[in-house]
Amino acid sequence: MAYQSGKHAQAMLYFKKAITLCLRYNNLPRYADLLIESSTIPYGQGNLPQAIRQCEKALQVLKKAPVDSIRFKAYSNLSFYHSQVFQMEQMQQYLERAEQMLEDNPRLTTLTPGYVAAYYNQKGVYYNDTGDFVQATTNLEKALAVAKEYHLSGHLSAVTNNLSTQYENLGNTHKAITLVKQALSFERTPYQQIVYTLNLGRYYLSLNKPKEAFQYLKQAQQIDDTYGRENPDYFKESKITLYQNWGSYYAATQQVTRAVQSYDKAIMLAHAHWGDKHPSLSIAYRDKAQLLENQGDLNGALANYRHAINAVSLGSPVTELHDLPAIQEGVLSERELMYALLGQASVMGKFSNRDSFLQPAFETYKLALHLAERIRLNYDVSDAKLLFGQQISVVNEQALRIAYALYQKTQQYHYLKTAFTLTESTRASTLSDARREQTLKKAWVPQELLTKEDGLKKELTSTKLHLQQPRSRKQHDSLKLILVEQELALDKFRQQLLQRIPSRHRQSVESMSVDTVREKLLDNHTALLSYVLTEQDLFVFVITQFRVKWIRMPFGKSQKATLAALQQSLYDNPGLSPYKGHSAAQAGYRQLFLPLKPYLQDIKRLIIIRDKELNYLPFETLETTASGRDFLLRSYSIRYAYGASLTQVHASTPWTGGPNGILAMAPFSETSSQKNSFRDTSLLPLPASREEIRSVGGLQYANRQATKQEFLDHYASSQIIHLATHARTDDREAERSFIAFYPDSADYKLYTDELYNLSFNHTQMVVLSACETGRGRLHRGEGLMSLARGFLYGGCPSVVTTLWNAHDQTAAYLSERMYFHLRKGVPIDQALQLAKLDFFSSDMAALYDHPYYWANLVLIGDASVLYESKWATINRISAGFFLLSSIFLGLFLARYWQRHR
Repeated sequence: MAYQSGKHAQAMLYFKKAITLCLRYNNLPRYADLLIESSTIPYGQGNLPQAIRQCEKALQVLKKAPVDSIRFKAYSNLSFYHSQVFQMEQMQQYLERAEQMLEDNPRLTTLTPGYVAAYYNQKGVYYNDTGDFVQATTNLEKALAVAKEYHLSGHLSAVTNNLSTQYENLGNTHKAITLVKQALSFERTPYQQIVYTLNLGRYYLSLNKPKEAFQYLKQAQQIDDTYGRENPDYFKESKITLYQNWGSYYAATQQVTRAVQSYDKAIMLAHAHWGDKHPSLSIAYRDKAQLLENQGDLNGALANYRHAINAVSLGSPVTELHDLPAIQEGVLSERELMYALLGQASVMGKFSNRDSFLQPAFETYKLALHLAERIRLNYDVSDAKLLFGQQISVVNEQALRIAYALYQKTQQYHYLKTAFTLTESTRASTLSDARREQTLKKAWVPQELLTKEDGLKKELTSTKLHLQQPRSRKQHDSLKLILVEQELALDKFRQQLLQRIPSRHRQSVESMSVDTVREKLLDNHTALLSYVLTEQDLFVFVITQFRVKWIRMPFGKSQKATLAALQQSLYDNPGLSPYKGHSAAQAGYRQLFLPLKPYLQDIKRLIIIRDKELNYLPFETLETTASGRDFLLRSYSIRYAYGASLTQVHASTPWTGGPNGILAMAPFSETSSQKNSFRDTSLLPLPASREEIRSVGGLQYANRQATKQEFLDHYASSQIIHLATHARTDDREAERSFIAFYPDSADYKLYTDELYNLSFNHTQMVVLSACETGRGRLHRGEGLMSLARGFLYGGCPSVVTTLWNAHDQTAAYLSERMYFHLRKGVPIDQALQLAKLDFFSSDMAALYDHPYYWANLVLIGDASVLYESKWATINRISAGFFLLSSIFLGLFLARYWQRHR
């Protein structure tokens, strides 16, 4: 009771008396337990070395009288204490020991639920500190579940508050506010109350509600004034945070002088409490620097960003313009160092005499992006990488502007090369990581373990799908707990698999360079165009075998309006109305392509890497003249890629296409088969799809045969997969997107999460002749999160997909013509181009005279030759026959000369 009421000196006296009694009666387990329990008092007073010594002493005692539950407490506390002094290797060791104990002895949750809850809470805090908010949320959800089950009121409030921080980090501030208010409602400890109240103030500030923020900051101030004097040691850190939050409030309300004073007070207290090195000190300096930067005091901002850098860097202090921290000498927080470096680089780019700042700004950006790459590779799940990638994409744009200025000033080629490599490092990095991880697992992990991992993924996906169905609150909460357990189990197992891969391979990532692109991806007639779209500019890297050009073009509101108008004219079903997008398509050509034209002589094939809104545009529809018929398609075959490294995943060998090599499915080809109680009424018949799959060949399943189970049974043995069906893309909740098969049961839709669990390493091409399979939510830096991306994620190098709703008859025609040209040995991109050109000269063209009917089908990824042409086969046979004839002739002549010598 003395401890809970804040009387810590009195509490320590009681602990010492209890320890004396335990030693007198030789009760070693209880002695060790008291050492661990009382370690929280020196921790609260800022004496972490003493707290660590007590727990380590407890572990020594437990060697003589081992008790698992007490040892687990020690591991849990030690992991937390070491994290507070940034001894991350020791922290990780104790976390792993605690985790192993939980796995070996699940009863620990019953024996010591408070410490189990604290263990998961600590893991959540650790993931939060590294920026992996997805993993942090999972572990905190588990801690919350334990706290609720065992009615641990103290833990309940702390974990709920920590969980609120994750929702704030994930962008759901309203949910964060709800949670922290819950935490505050059942918390009676003044120290915790001030922490939660400060969080509320911060959340309301992020919602731009300074009035509400002010009320909570006043409450926090009152708590500090009342209790801080009684226990100053316990309120040191909260007082630092209090002044920081006051600084943020005053900055938001344009009270600059008071904001600077508040930040200075926070900085002074942080120095007194932690010394010169601490992440929170770095944040305080960074907040002040941002305020000064916004006020135009660039020198003051630069000085404070340097202080922020030095607060988390363990090497020599950064003092001069060209100085950068030596990260090999140690870093307290890579995230905080990265943010401080980004701030410094941003300020350098704003000086009026910025030429002298360009080089140091560029070097600073390079180091920050290097740190970002290290941070991203340490994230365990793709969702966390996606969130982080969105932030880093903005950084790359800033670095690109500086690099371009240096390139224009010096004309030095290495700036172009470095800028392209940096851009590639932020292009679809999550997708690239997934592909790389699959390759490494295949090389280093036994198949039976990969099969087990697949099973865990399927269980997880099944639970997610169940959660999407309408259920009672009790059922939903129960499933949510199951989901948390499955996520933890999958994460643990995945970590075990990754440990089998040598670290040099796991941490080794090489971004695609300009020279590699020219050497490995291009021939005399192929060019790569890499677009980067910023708020005001459009940067384009134009790369051919013979030259490299970096172009910057203005791309502001008017250009983006043109792009939006063109997109609308393409995506809306016109019926038989005339096409209204000609002027926008011609303007788009002038804005996006005409400046590149001089560098594309003799080029017939294009690889285009799009950015942001450009992902929705099929460049084939750009019009080179005002005739209304000169589409870019007539001049170039075009394929798209998420990044240069994903342009050619592997070179496929031309293939003769045996009967089991193709899987073609048309679940909705006959009207009569659609009468089914499971069918979504919006999934209308697609009569032409039956003829479409006949033209494809191979294994063909139509109507009742084209079930989800048939797909799952045959996809793994199919080198080409063609799906002529319905699909739905949910831009807001990607997990609800699906591909539809014949509705023979309620489970006839293949959802996004299910798709991402499948491996398509064996597949050379997937054709999704379905509605909007190439659309999805746009992730900055990562591209469209479409259904097509799921097949690329699974290892398929080439996906032909749709950007908007497929038209039944024209989609069937285009597919038939594409396969016609593929079978003649034409590469995929050119086969698709020829199919569209065939459409222009077909009987359909007059009736469907609109890009809506032909432009939605696009190729993403590799463009290899899939079929060996008959002439290539004949030539190979002829060559073989000639070789054999030559051998026989040589043998005959040799024997002849031997006889007649």
